[in-house]
Amino acid sequence: MKFRIVSAHFGSKKPWDITPQSKHNFSFKYYDDNNTHSREMAMHTRLKSKIPKMLEWRFHKADWYIWMDSSIRINPQSDLPEEVLKTSQGAPLCLFKHPSLHTIEEEAQVITRKTRPDLPYFYERFKGEPINQQINSYLADSNFNDNALFQMTFFAYHYSARYLMQEWFLQNCIFTIKDQLSFPYVLTKSKLKYSLFSGSVANNHMFKWDWKSREQLPRR
Repeated sequence: MKFRIVSAHFGSKKPWDITPQSKHNFSFKYYDDNNTHSREMAMHTRLKSKIPKMLEWRFHKADWYIWMDSSIRINPQSDLPEEVLKTSQGAPLCLFKHPSLHTIEEEAQVITRKTRPDLPYFYERFKGEPINQQINSYLADSNFNDNALFQMTFFAYHYSARYLMQEWFLQNCIFTIKDQLSFPYVLTKSKLKYSLFSGSVANNHMFKWDWKSREQLPRR
């Protein structure tokens, strides 16, 4: 059983080093400006990070892939592959539920309301993104039931889920880079099962989600 742990940070210096540990067979790759072509004339850094997040299986063969945003600090002694094996119970996806929202329509409403100049975190990410067009497209699909939302800061997927991941990437290109909006849709279409990690992204025993410290770094 081989694991591939992946993270990425583009557009500024890495916030901190990540050093995974595990008793299982794993490799680790951190993509940044020093080891990845810039693509600055064709692709925003936030879209570029979706390539390792969703398509690492195209470049490195493993049984399981674990994604963590650059906002994550792994807790000492955490064994991420072991946590995935304990959580999966045969499902090809291991996810965190969103802690407070329950549908992509709710998520879209929050993003739309907060995308304004006095909230730069949202404004710099989502100004001009076709959020409403995306949501309306999904909700118009009679085979999609908008009843789940996940926080995709940290997740794991088995190699057998690779075509879901590819479709997820395409949705980020076609519509918006807010990947939490498109994931429930592609998950529904795939009919794949999933298991849930215990706790939440903000409160779990594996890592600390330190996005506020990361956002203090200047970006290009």
